[in-house]
Amino acid sequence: RNRRIKEDRDLKKIVITIIALVCAGMVLGETTKNPNKAALYSAIFPGGGQLYNHAWWKAGAVVGVQSYLISAAIYNKDKQEDYKTLAENTTDQFQQQIYQSKSKTYRDKFNNDLWWIGITAGLSILDAYVDAHLYNFESEKEKIHLHFSENEIVLQYNF
Repeated sequence: RNRRIKEDRDLKKIVITIIALVCAGMVLGETTKNPNKAALYSAIFPGGGQLYNHAWWKAGAVVGVQSYLISAAIYNKDKQEDYKTLAENTTDQFQQQIYQSKSKTYRDKFNNDLWWIGITAGLSILDAYVDAHLYNFESEKEKIHLHFSENEIVLQYNF
């Protein structure tokens, strides 16, 4: 029990450190964003890359979806273990089959949750990476001018 409490404290310290690093990166006011850093933040902490890119609503969506999926996975894993224990502790064959069936159902739900956690995490990382590449798009777009005349088209880029 004490070991688990210590692990929980250590995990909280790690999460707080990661959040502090992401916030520090945002406060520094970078004019460009590093796509690799955005992807790394997103891989370490759900929504971290989106926070780094100042995509606040996306960060909220990622945190919300990932939190839901993680809590659903924990719930389904706990229910699977509960029914597995009930199946092991009963002598009634009929009840044992029911408990085993429910345990399998919750195991399947847990595995499904893990897949969705992985898929949404991958999409979040990809989104953070692409958004970091496009962070300056509006200011860069203003440097490009396309001029049309009767005989020519001129593409001008101001450095």
